[in-house]
Amino acid sequence: PGKILLDVALAVALGGDCLADVAMLRAEPAVFGPVASDPTVSRLIDALAASGEKALRAIRAARAEVRRHVWRLADREAPDAGGTVTVDLDGVLVIAHSDKEDAAPTWKRTYGHH
Repeated sequence: PGKILLDVALAVALGGDCLADVAMLRAEPAVFGPVASDPTVSRLIDALAASGEKALRAIRAARAEVRRHVWRLADREAPDAGGTVTVDLDGVLVIAHSDKEDAAPTWKRTYGHH
């Protein structure tokens, strides 16, 4: 499950906007290793959604543990080593082609989610 979630996060970071976009990773096995099939990814997301808060707590705990480990490895090169952290936020539009999941008109005259 952790590898599948990592692959979904990587797909989003690479510009993906749906679960099937893990196919981008599947196209580069030498870089990303084995990547789960689309049905396997969907089943995991369904199982996590059914678990509710329990799944969220586990994901948050794993993310916090990895973050602590990476910051420890970064040592003086860590982004917060100088006492200041700059957070650069940016909005993202996800285009939808139907009314599913509360999609609505966006400020860029498209239809989807902001």
